[in-house]
Amino acid sequence: MKAIITGMNGTVAPYVYTELEKRNIEVIIWDRSEVSTDNQKSISDFIRTTQPDLFFHIATGPVKWLEFIAKATKELGVKLLFTSSVSVFSEKGSGPYDPESVPDAEEEYGRYKIACEETARVWNPDSIILRLGWQIGSEEGSNHMVDFLAKAQKEHGFIEASSRWFPSCSFLEDTSEVIAQAALTYMPGTYLVNSNRKYSFFEIAEFLKTKHHAPWNIRETVSFKRDDRMADPRVEIPELF
Repeated sequence: MKAIITGMNGTVAPYVYTELEKRNIEVIIWDRSEVSTDNQKSISDFIRTTQPDLFFHIATGPVKWLEFIAKATKELGVKLLFTSSVSVFSEKGSGPYDPESVPDAEEEYGRYKIACEETARVWNPDSIILRLGWQIGSEEGSNHMVDFLAKAQKEHGFIEASSRWFPSCSFLEDTSEVIAQAALTYMPGTYLVNSNRKYSFFEIAEFLKTKHHAPWNIRETVSFKRDDRMADPRVEIPELF
């Protein structure tokens, strides 16, 4: 089996790459310096030439890029998986969210992800769309929760963490397993991926501080209150902690 993956310079894709290799799936990395993101023929030719069974679009990029990918994968019978975000829900709203919750983001990133989801559905109705929460890695240097906490500590000398904010989040290893399994076995549709059932951001930060023996000064706050948790009984993922 063979797969194309985008986003290898990001946070999630490298973990998915490793997970696919564990499953003996040959992985072809999309190199933007070699394959255009704005030329439909080039994109279609690349997919046709490499003949993948699966396509993982994890990168951030123009909506038009996804449109061309969706058209080509539909035409060539390649299963398309697109990673979206909990950010499709408004920061003014409050969850928990389920598969029937309607995206209503007003912020730019959330609107972008909504546009991507709609594009994937229109041009490849067989797409699998996974809405991800905040990812939890283990080291600094990438766009995930531990890196955020470490940077906040360095910048301010402390970390403010609300005990009234319940984020959607998952460990990167668990997320990558879900992504791989979804591409292989899920029916077309939109799914919500989250491991956090009950913990506040303050509790999560305290846990990660202990787990990584980090010299963080975490200060509990209560001024920020929101529930961003997603729940989807169709998705099997280990609970946080």
